[in-house]
Amino acid sequence: MNLSLKLFRYLWVVIFSLYSFSVEAKLFPKNFHSEYQLLQKSNNLGRVFVDFNQKNNQYEIKAVTKAEGILKLLGDREVVSTGQLSIDGFSPQIFELKNKKKPKKNILAVFDSKDKKVKLTYKQETKNIGLKNKHFDVLTYLYQFNFESLSKKNYNFEVVDGKKSRIYLYNKVRREFIKTFAGSLEADVYEGEIKGKSNSTHYLWILRKPYRIPLKIEIKTDIGVDIEQILVKTNLLPIK
Repeated sequence: MNLSLKLFRYLWVVIFSLYSFSVEAKLFPKNFHSEYQLLQKSNNLGRVFVDFNQKNNQYEIKAVTKAEGILKLLGDREVVSTGQLSIDGFSPQIFELKNKKKPKKNILAVFDSKDKKVKLTYKQETKNIGLKNKHFDVLTYLYQFNFESLSKKNYNFEVVDGKKSRIYLYNKVRREFIKTFAGSLEADVYEGEIKGKSNSTHYLWILRKPYRIPLKIEIKTDIGVDIEQILVKTNLLPIK
């Protein structure tokens, strides 16, 4: 192969890579605000307010839960994740869980890429966990779907969800349209479970386009209550 052809191919790879980065970067917004209703058999259990901001490839996601009804037993919570965002998705650096009712149960996780460790601090005790490739927290993994192939049937995420880091397993079970404040929207439905945790089966409805965001989540809490978390407001979608 002559030098000019090699150079052309090299430049094509570079141009294509830059183009791909530009396209991927447009697939995730710079900022957004979303709100979710928490329900248990149509009974109001509160709301979750999610705010996302990114600047210069640095992001912050904050989710604040305002509890009502029986969920007040768990209290209001604030969860914050900060880190880097690239064409491959999220790389958390700091994860904080603040328990407004029981601040002694606050959790801090520091993702140390240099030492390949996640340092988890709970009740003034710190333990080290090996940092995995594509290691997320309970906020960022929900939006990592934006950076994964739509054609995938199964997903495995390493997730810091509190004082532990566990593997979340998802299997795509169907596609369906669900009614929302923005009209009927198409979602991929995933059945999930947390490896090593009993009674952890749950379901995610992830919007297919324009952004891969959670439309609906069905989970079972630690106090045995089944909860639906339903998107009721976001500036990512037009109201119809």
